[in-house]
Order: sequence, then C-alpha cells, then structure tokens
Amino acid sequence: MINCKFVIIIILLGFSVSAHAIPVMTNKAMIEGTVSGYCLESSATEGIKPEQVLYKLIISVEDVMDVEDYPNFLRGKKGESVIFYSKFKQPPEIFGKRIKAVVEYKGDERGGLFWIKALEVIK
Repeated sequence: MINCKFVIIIILLGFSVSAHAIPVMTNKAMIEGTVSGYCLESSATEGIKPEQVLYKLIISVEDVMDVEDYPNFLRGKKGESVIFYSKFKQPPEIFGKRIKAVVEYKGDERGGLFWIKALEVIK
C-alpha cells in the first residue's frame, strides 16, 4: 500500500517546481530596421500586471549587431519581422520609418517578449 503522506509530498513538490520559472539571462542587441506595424495594446493581453498601455511595434529587421559583452537573442533574425514592445510612448509617425534600437528579451523558459530599451529614427 502506498503511503498517503509520501504521495502528498510528491504532488506538492511537483506544484512548487512548476510554479517557479527561471528568468532569462540579461541580453541586449542593436537592430536597424523599418517599422511595418504600430499599435497600442493593453498589457492584460500579454498577461502583464498591473494593466497598462503597451506600445507594440512590428519591425522588419535589416541588421542585428551585438552590444558589448551581452548575449544577442536576435542573432539570425535579419530579414524577419519581429514584434517589440515598449512601456514608453512611441510617436505614431514612426510607422514606415527606418529606426535603430537597443532591445532585449525579458521572460523565462515559459515565454517572454522583446522590449525596446532605446530607439532613434534614422534620417
């Protein structure tokens, strides 16, 4: 007969292990590209609390460069359209413009998002 205390302990350990996710290591990349999509989105759509406005940009990535000694999670994404988010207001006239941005990926092994840390329009 199986010991009930043993079964309960195993179940509780299983829940506690799955409840804690390991965060992604600090990373950064510099990209150049064209903003092909721009909209406002509620953070609730992405499961981010407290609810706030996020600025969602789709950028057609034309170049990806390393930043200092940080891992680059965008290496190999040249030529692809990638979704980026910002908590800081981005001007609507950015749509269709070429930009340069420092970005990073935040999340854990369950998922995450690419975030814009600094952005400038290329003249």
